[in-house]
Amino acid sequence: MSKYNNSVIDVSAERKFFIGIGVVTLLILVGGVWFLSAQGAKEQAKLNKPLMGEEVPIQNATHIKPGESHPPYNSNPPTGGWMYEGVAGAGTHDQEVADELLVHSMEHGAVIVHYKADLPADQVEQIKVAYNSASGRTILVPRKNLNVPVALTSWGRLLALQTIDQAVIKAFIETNDNRGTEKAAI
Repeated sequence: MSKYNNSVIDVSAERKFFIGIGVVTLLILVGGVWFLSAQGAKEQAKLNKPLMGEEVPIQNATHIKPGESHPPYNSNPPTGGWMYEGVAGAGTHDQEVADELLVHSMEHGAVIVHYKADLPADQVEQIKVAYNSASGRTILVPRKNLNVPVALTSWGRLLALQTIDQAVIKAFIETNDNRGTEKAAI
């Protein structure tokens, strides 16, 4: 009799265990579906927002070898055109980066924040604060031949700022982020 009662208890405990696993699995699946649909809705809302900045026609999207000549870009800084095979790499750069690398990064969805290379340190810091407060696929880089303190670029878009406006910098990054024609490393 004692064996039988233990067997019933074991079957009952085993059943509870499998029911518990089933419930946990169901909760994970439902939570995952909810999370993905919420993310999808957020992404769709972003895609419904118009891009910021002046539209600049994409001259070309040809890959060239480093050092190979090409016609001049139609904007400063460029927003599309001739590009090297490599990319600039996400993050903050202390030195200028070749336009051809930055253009390729924008094609992959990057937003580039260019600042005039000779800006005073306190103004560069203001730009960095705005840059770091935004989320997205971004590159921050100094530029010697920039005629404004800060210029924001993404694939086919340019916003030149006469003054440092942290809210506009953040908004541009978050609106234009990941809107290039290819989804790849930046």
